Order: sequence, then structure tokens, then C-alpha cells
Amino acid sequence: MNRHDDEPQYKKYDFNSEENRRRQRRKQYSGWWFALLILVVGIVLALSINWFVTSGNNKQSSSTNSISKTIKKSEKEFTGNSKKGSLTNQVEKNRVNAFSSKLKAAQESGLNPKERQQFQQTINEEQNETVKSQEQNLLNGVKSDKPARAQKTPDQFSSTHTFASVQDAKNWANATKQQWLKAGYVNYTITSNGQGYYVLRFIK
Repeated sequence: MNRHDDEPQYKKYDFNSEENRRRQRRKQYSGWWFALLILVVGIVLALSINWFVTSGNNKQSSSTNSISKTIKKSEKEFTGNSKKGSLTNQVEKNRVNAFSSKLKAAQESGLNPKERQQFQQTINEEQNETVKSQEQNLLNGVKSDKPARAQKTPDQFSSTHTFASVQDAKNWANATKQQWLKAGYVNYTITSNGQGYYVLRFIK
């Protein structure tokens, strides 16, 4: 007999190794899902960061453009106002100078109430407040007024008068004697004009 025939035949089962295999498989599956989850989270984070950066750049660019436009607009308005202000100041100065010249010319002969009223009307019609204020100050500074000049009555004795007769001429001369004497006339003459009429002429 063979010696080996007497030995019991059996197989060894390592139950621990089977359990280890299962655990390894679970670990492999768990690791794969974990890696996939990390990958997905990473992609989401990357997309989110990219979106925020892009959005921020767009907003910043838009904000920068808006600020730049505002600055340029302000500079343009400031430049325009400066030029306009300079021109307006010169125009105002010219208006005030013209008013002052007219006022001085009127003062030389004495400013009467009627002339003052005309200057005041010019001031009242002025639309520019700066010019209006300066012109009013100039007019207020004029204190010496003179009475309004009385209109001269027409001198009816400076021209000749024609009558139908010598007596008519004398009668009219005598009737107006006080007036022509007051006007500076001292005498009169009566002559014929060769057409049957008589001409009365007063003499100074």
C-alpha cells in the first residue's frame, strides 16, 4: 500500500481570504465612485469659478467703460462750459460798457427824469441778470438830474404873414404885440408883394 493512501485527503479553505476579496472589491467600487464624485465636483467648481471670473470681468469692463464715458462726458461739458462761460462774460462786459457809455453821454448834458425812465426801461427789458444788476448799479449811481426840457413853441413870428390889406396886417401885429415882443422882436414892416397882397414881417 502506498503510504499516501492512508493520509486523510482534505482541502483547505481560507474563509478569511474570501472575506478579504469582498472587502477589496467594495473598496475598489467605493474608490471609483469617490473618484467620480471628486471629478464631478471639480468640474462644477471649475465651471463656477470660470463663470464668476468671466462675469466679473464683464461687469468690470462694463463698469470701466461706463466710468470712462462719464469722465469723457464731464470733460466735454466742462470744456464747453468754460468756452461758453468765457464768451458769455465777454458779451456781458460789452453790454454793460455800451450802457455805461450811453449813460455818461446823457450825464454830460444832465440826466432828466424822462431820460432816466428810458434807461430804467432798458434795464427792465434786460434778460441777463448779471448785466441787469450792473446796469442798475450804474443808473443808481447817477444822482444829478435836471428838469425835463420844455418843448419850444413854434416861433410864428419868424416867418412872414400875408394879408389882404395894410390895415389887416397892422391889426394882427397889434393884437400879438406882447407875444412877438416877448419872443425878442422889436418892430415889424409891411410891404406889398406885387400881387395885391401885403406881407407882414417882424424884426429883431
